Amino acid sequence: MVSLQVIAVAVVGFAVVIGCAAAVYRDATRLEISRPALWAGLVAVTCGGGLATYLGPPTVPIPGLLVMVIAGPALYLFERDDARHGDEPADPHALPDGPGGDGANERRNEE
Repeated sequence: MVSLQVIAVAVVGFAVVIGCAAAVYRDATRLEISRPALWAGLVAVTCGGGLATYLGPPTVPIPGLLVMVIAGPALYLFERDDARHGDEPADPHALPDGPGGDGANERRNEE
């Protein structure tokens, strides 16, 4: 029989997965990243797959679960960074969006 704790983890986990996917969709739409629904779906599938794997088999290695869960958000964050900063050459003397120096946003505004 399924315990109340498993049901609570499933409900809260489902809410977190939907919330993460909605946040990714909203952010991707705001930044005009191509195919925001695809990115939200990728986050939902990886996080939801991790949740299902955690709830399904009795013994699952936690490091493997963490890799599954973090894959979607990590790929989206790489795409987000690329969309924000573009294909500009890296400046080894300044941090992007950092104080002083010629930041990426300052170069973008000059063009």
